[in-house]
Amino acid sequence: MKPLGLPTVRALAPRYGGKTLFYLSSRGGGDGLWRYDGSEATEIWRGAAGALLEPPAVTHDGRRVAVVLRKQGRRTLTLLSSEGGDAQPLAAEIDVTSAASWSPDGKWIAAGGIDAGGPGLFKISVDGGMPQRLMTGTATNPVWSPDGTLIVYTGPVVGALGSLVMVHADGTPAEALNIQVRVGTEHYRFMPDRLQLVYIPTPNQVSPEYFWLLDLPSKKARQLSSVNSRSTRTFDITPDGAHITFDRLKDNSDIVLIDLRQP
Repeated sequence: MKPLGLPTVRALAPRYGGKTLFYLSSRGGGDGLWRYDGSEATEIWRGAAGALLEPPAVTHDGRRVAVVLRKQGRRTLTLLSSEGGDAQPLAAEIDVTSAASWSPDGKWIAAGGIDAGGPGLFKISVDGGMPQRLMTGTATNPVWSPDGTLIVYTGPVVGALGSLVMVHADGTPAEALNIQVRVGTEHYRFMPDRLQLVYIPTPNQVSPEYFWLLDLPSKKARQLSSVNSRSTRTFDITPDGAHITFDRLKDNSDIVLIDLRQP
């Protein structure tokens, strides 16, 4: 484990697109969106234009970003280019409740939110049209599998814990995961190139939280590290699948790396 060494003073909510790392940071005031290409960090959305409270959703190639903006008491999606331009509101009828996720082909965004029919999980075309309701009920922080067939999200919440739910991209139910994560975090991400889910389960309110990996085809799970991640809000997997990049909120929101390669 080592600090990533970003040039900004504060950094959190890492998300990769292509070889570029996007994250939230602030020059004072609300958090804006930054991109880091390995040598230089550039602010592409200023917090003064609308503070960001959720991790960005980034396409697989890193060319487009979706952010959640709060306006007039509601939170809606806005599409941006990777340089921060071409701002375009999307699915204004949905009050988005958490981070969103792109489909691997870049044609859809999965988001949890509330519309006139109540809370649910929605599939939103980036070319316009009415959002498609996939599931009804509490649904937050969806993540799309790399083959485009599955979406995992946080469903029913009891106290400080939420149960992970897996559905097919057409909204039909998939197998139960029997995993609980802490509410207010985004503690699960798919590996970039295979049906494996990296996650941080929360067994109870006092035990350490470690990184685990679930291989969905075999249904086998194993612990990846002994790093206590209770101070981590969210993480992402590097594009080569070799490292976990995560933030540490108690350490001034530094982003650090964990090597995923086997000994």
